[in-house]
Amino acid sequence: MHAIRSMILRLPLLFMLLWLSFACDDETTGPAVDGGVDATDLDDADSGDGGIEPNPVCQDLGLPTVAFIEAGPGTALRSTAADFTVATTAGEWTFSAAFSGCDNYLFIQDVPRQEQDWGRVLWTRDLGDLLYLLPKNTHVFFVSVLADEAGRAAELVAMQDRVNAALAALGAAERQWWEGRIHLLTDAADALPGYLGELMRDPGWGFGIDRFQRVRYIGSYADPSRYDAGAQWFGPNLAMAANEAIFYNFEKTREDTLAGEHARLVTVFDHVLVTGDATANVELPEAALMAGYDTLRLDLTMGCDGDGEFGVCPAWDRIVTLMLCDEDDPDVCEIELGRWITTYHREGRWVIDASALLPLLADGGPRRFRFVTSDPYVVSLTLRLADRGRALRPVAVFPLWTGMKDFNETYNDLFGTISVAIPSTASRVELVSAITGHGMSQPGNCAEFCNTTHTFTVGGQEFVVDFPDVHDQYGCLKQVADGTVPNQYGTWWYGRSGWCPGREVPLTAFDITSAVTPGTLASFSYEGLFEGAPYSGDNWRNIDLTAWVVIYE
Repeated sequence: MHAIRSMILRLPLLFMLLWLSFACDDETTGPAVDGGVDATDLDDADSGDGGIEPNPVCQDLGLPTVAFIEAGPGTALRSTAADFTVATTAGEWTFSAAFSGCDNYLFIQDVPRQEQDWGRVLWTRDLGDLLYLLPKNTHVFFVSVLADEAGRAAELVAMQDRVNAALAALGAAERQWWEGRIHLLTDAADALPGYLGELMRDPGWGFGIDRFQRVRYIGSYADPSRYDAGAQWFGPNLAMAANEAIFYNFEKTREDTLAGEHARLVTVFDHVLVTGDATANVELPEAALMAGYDTLRLDLTMGCDGDGEFGVCPAWDRIVTLMLCDEDDPDVCEIELGRWITTYHREGRWVIDASALLPLLADGGPRRFRFVTSDPYVVSLTLRLADRGRALRPVAVFPLWTGMKDFNETYNDLFGTISVAIPSTASRVELVSAITGHGMSQPGNCAEFCNTTHTFTVGGQEFVVDFPDVHDQYGCLKQVADGTVPNQYGTWWYGRSGWCPGREVPLTAFDITSAVTPGTLASFSYEGLFEGAPYSGDNWRNIDLTAWVVIYE
């Protein structure tokens, strides 16, 4: 997993506490609206490499090769990147000719629009860290915004000196590798040919081309170790650009994994603008077919209402949930199937493995779902049903506790002991939970940035969920390779209490088979503490907890 080198200075505690308070989330939601979606079933097509001859570069990196896509020029986010030729200090470079089928491409200005308040500092430092963090399947194009030819030439000479110094610090093999992947463009950014120049003019963030050959925007370069009291924000770090390429690799690996499952897709929402609550009536496969699935994934894309990210996407990290409505009374929607936290000013796609909750959908047929969000997003949400040949399948789910509650002195009084009859046919029993902390109360900046402990007691055995990453200012940044949306326009880097901005809330599962006896009642209790005691604080703080017992046969 990639992380910023330890040489980067730590943010002083005073400034960290100040900005952590700005990072708090708000879980309130607006009034419900009807999504108006007609859900349809689709079969997932095999998105393999289509018999493309493997590229030796990709083979050496252990990556699949994809074919170059011929496309017309376009600047829209996620549009297919068309062919182009650019002039570099080493000669002309043509996209299609150099295309390997497994590379990422980053175009970085000396003064990108999102960092223009910091002057011309971006290229002057951190190049060594950038090379250290970049995935090897990446090309980097440096381009100056200076219109004056002499000034631009001087800027490129200075940048080449920095590149040479960074390469000299590498071993011979690494140096040779990166020499062919760092390019200095001789034209001004807004004078680049065709759609490249258009992207540099508007939106002007710099851009990438991912492994699906799609145009992507580069996000914020802000580094949590570079707080500036005068600017009241965090200075840029060139190495943050590596997060974009790391995330592109995650997305390609995820897509290849999903394609290999040959899932049946059940559409819940398809590019629906949701401004509060939205409901969708969905026709699931019949019960006999549902019984053949052992995998359920919730595939959510939250796009922005417009062509862009910063200034278009909502600003804050808020909770969104997918609720399953009651089968007999579909106006009652109290069963949480999935939980996510939105980004600061960026789009996102996340896939939750909710296979443990498959029994909730076992009857198939018509079901209603409710999606709850505080801010407007263009939502696409699909249920991915697959049979992966697992030895055991979930056959029953028993709810324990659910809901967001005040984390205060009487918090634990809300959770009584619950008895569950464990079927005699159970082969495996799991305790499955989703727990996140929210709020900005002292002591500890709870419950978003404090390490709360959550102890489930079953048959005399304790199973504990806690969040030590809250003490790591790079805790969420380190999870980019696992799906956290990178380079958001907010304090996205900090570790949090069970969640990250721009990430799904994964289900935590404990195997509790040894703590229960099939054919008898099992007793379940729960306690949430801070530093070993009930919490007492000075501001709002909540724990959002949902827990189930899942039976496998």
